[in-house]
Amino acid sequence: MRLLAGVLLLASTLTGSSDPAAVVDGWKTSPVYVDPTQRSLVSDKDAAALADRVNGHDPAIRIAVVPAAVLGAGDQSAAAHTYVDQLVDRQQADGIYLVVFGGAISWGSAVGIDTPIAEILTDELGKHSRSDPVGTLNGVLDQLDVPKTSSGPGWLWAGAGVLVLLLAALFLARSIRALSRRKDEGPALYRPSYEVLPDEVDTVDERRSTAREDVTRFGEELDAADVRLDGHDITDTAADVQAAMDAYADAGRVVDGEPDDDKLREVRATVEYGRWRLACAQAKVAGTPAPARRAACFFDPSHGTSLTDWMYTPAGGKPREVPVCTACRDRLSGGSR
Repeated sequence: MRLLAGVLLLASTLTGSSDPAAVVDGWKTSPVYVDPTQRSLVSDKDAAALADRVNGHDPAIRIAVVPAAVLGAGDQSAAAHTYVDQLVDRQQADGIYLVVFGGAISWGSAVGIDTPIAEILTDELGKHSRSDPVGTLNGVLDQLDVPKTSSGPGWLWAGAGVLVLLLAALFLARSIRALSRRKDEGPALYRPSYEVLPDEVDTVDERRSTAREDVTRFGEELDAADVRLDGHDITDTAADVQAAMDAYADAGRVVDGEPDDDKLREVRATVEYGRWRLACAQAKVAGTPAPARRAACFFDPSHGTSLTDWMYTPAGGKPREVPVCTACRDRLSGGSR
């Protein structure tokens, strides 16, 4: 196999208005504003629940969920800071401001009060994925001691509390048993948070077929990347290319047999590892930083290495977090049109 030469890198350009006027107008009727393009992240029901929770709180808490497109290109942190500053200037009121920029970044600001909102938000972001802003925001409110809303007779809530405790104990016991059986198999450090679920493929034969298709696709990706760049020093990429080829060969040997589910999970990890090593070689040839060691994009492995995890529910299936690339993240968060 000839070594790598060059790679065509595609990037999606975010477009959108950075004018926060719509947010400020929305705050006139509710302390929680959700851009219409972001309702897949924060539903109307979730927005109403957040609004009920923060409404009338002292100090005031204002929440906005806007597209990542408002950040434009360049330094996202600097753009988020500027956007929130513009919001504060327009609102002209003290309080806590929490802004979620699609699936890209979240920003907090405490104006006129002594609250470590940046520290609290950073802590909650470490507990939740970028596709779960509702969980992040509720976690922040918990740390701010904002009471949860409740309604209904007291006896009903007491009974519900007992039921929740019983279910939690059952879940904990099952989780402990599952953790005791879990093995960290395969060479990839990053493991996606989903395994093979019943709604993906129903039988082990179908799962074997899916694995064989994935290995074949990986081989095609290796072939497609096999272009020499005349005069380019590719010595430094040799180890990455060889590792990718070895991963392809190892996975191919397994799927040529009749692997069980444990072996199929090893194949998935091996192929993900091979794709990462291939991406590292491509980055070195292109003179760009090597990608983080993550899985390929769930929606299309040819998109390359994923950037983050995203909550996804297939038609008739179960919700799960899946790894997604930059373009798919922007599409799902409303960042690209």
